[in-house]
Amino acid sequence: MKTKTSKAVELFRNGKVKEALGIFSTFRIGFSKEEKRAIEIAYESMTGKEAFYRSLNIDVDEEYRVAVVAINKKYNI
Repeated sequence: MKTKTSKAVELFRNGKVKEALGIFSTFRIGFSKEEKRAIEIAYESMTGKEAFYRSLNIDVDEEYRVAVVAINKKYNI
């Protein structure tokens, strides 16, 4: 039986970043407040809310980068 974490890591490793971020964005622990926010923004930007975050002057590309680095660091991907 796969855990939520192992499924998310597998998706991330297989290049299905959007799906992986969707799972990681539901995690309540394991990431700092800033990392969790970046993961949530990165995921929501990929699901059609990019213009909203850009309207708030949030650099969605930077948030995506922070999210990927946080996941890579935590899971040694």
